[in-house]
Amino acid sequence: MNEDIGRSGGDGRPAVDFGTLFERYVTISDKLVGVLLRARKQGLVHFEGEMLWQGRDDHVVITLLQLHA
Repeated sequence: MNEDIGRSGGDGRPAVDFGTLFERYVTISDKLVGVLLRARKQGLVHFEGEMLWQGRDDHVVITLLQLHA
């Protein structure tokens, strides 16, 4: 993970706050939340809550669980 936006989580896995990721990704696509929900369903990432909302959930930590080959 790009260390200028991410960090190592408590378990040593890469992690990033939703707000930071949203700010970086919004210039690429407006589909970030859908991508994150699908990635969670496939066991690639973890975050708390059912849905992520810009502003309200900016400090929700998204943790990378595994890299998809």
